[in-house]
Amino acid sequence: MRAACAITLFVLLRPVLAGADAGRTDGPGGGLPVYQQVAGEQVVHMVARGETLGHIAQQFGMATSLASKMNCLPDPDRLRVGQRLIFSNRHIVPTVLADGLVINAGDLLLYWLRGGDLLGAFPVGVGRTAWATPPGRYRIVGRRQDPVWHVPPSIQREMREKGEPVKRVVPPGPDNPLGKYWLQLSVPGYGIHGTNAPRSVGRYATHGCVRLRPDDVERLYREVPNETAVRIVNAPIKLARLEDNTILLEVHQSATADAAADFLERLQQADVARLLDLTAVRHALRDAWGVAVDVSEGASHAESCSDQPSEPRQW
Repeated sequence: MRAACAITLFVLLRPVLAGADAGRTDGPGGGLPVYQQVAGEQVVHMVARGETLGHIAQQFGMATSLASKMNCLPDPDRLRVGQRLIFSNRHIVPTVLADGLVINAGDLLLYWLRGGDLLGAFPVGVGRTAWATPPGRYRIVGRRQDPVWHVPPSIQREMREKGEPVKRVVPPGPDNPLGKYWLQLSVPGYGIHGTNAPRSVGRYATHGCVRLRPDDVERLYREVPNETAVRIVNAPIKLARLEDNTILLEVHQSATADAAADFLERLQQADVARLLDLTAVRHALRDAWGVAVDVSEGASHAESCSDQPSEPRQW
């Protein structure tokens, strides 16, 4: 099995805003996918003596800068004991299939589903702009421990152009960017694998493959069988309607201005619009915090810094 990670296939990811199998669609007005499952939580934390914003944010897997923005903190280095702060690692699960792996390039997460239940969500690294990870429907067709990287000619050219030593084959070991485990997808040259650079996970950093942290890919390698379905999508804007009619909206920085404007136009025509606070929706699209926020009509929107100055997003 030849582990490549890039071939001569340049397919740009298009934001997923509709589709027959992209969750439940919302009636007339554009058929926006409306999901029903959420991972993580939003909590109110009371600051204790000696705590820093960075320390608390780390517990929720949040960037300190995001925690500061969500809480409208004028000086994130000066917290008060007893101060109430909001923290969130809440994400909408894009259940485009009930069994298998959903890889969303829009939020840089891999969702593992079985029988409609979420077994785990893992951060991933995917293809950067010139090497976009191709969206589509795939299967896991093989696997290898300690893979050998046969460097594709396209990457060899890139090495040559950068003045780097040109490698044709990289054996297993600490210099192998595929890490210790490789899951082969049913498209030649692409797979799910580990990495020798864990800090690159959670970024657009690969030559097209899907990169996970070493412990996460080992778990998938051992527990996810061959023939498992894999869907790769690009959904930087996600909408969920919970059983109590709470409406959540999750927007990521990778959402383009055109995608945000199109989403807003279609949302206002959809059946779910009657349940929304459109001002909160606009703030969520503008802020693009990357976590699911409540945009329901009549809900408390204390998590929004809508009255605070911020960098505008043009859409």
